[in-house]
Amino acid sequence: MTERQRNELRAKTGDFTMYSLVLFALGAFLYLGAIIPGALAAADKPFALLAVAGCLAAALYCSRRAARYRHQLEEQDNSFES
Repeated sequence: MTERQRNELRAKTGDFTMYSLVLFALGAFLYLGAIIPGALAAADKPFALLAVAGCLAAALYCSRRAARYRHQLEEQDNSFES
């Protein structure tokens, strides 16, 4: 693996980590908005909770992608050390 490819993996790892943090925060704010009494009409709460679930699912996906890229980098670093 070339240095350019390793730098791309590092960049992807950082990007997906940031995406997951932003999506977790967005999901938390949406959840708070859904549970605060009087903030939403009763008919809108299921949609807000679906949005929360979508944000959290996307955050978990991004978190796993970041972990996969981090694992690939560690494997490459270990192969260079041996």
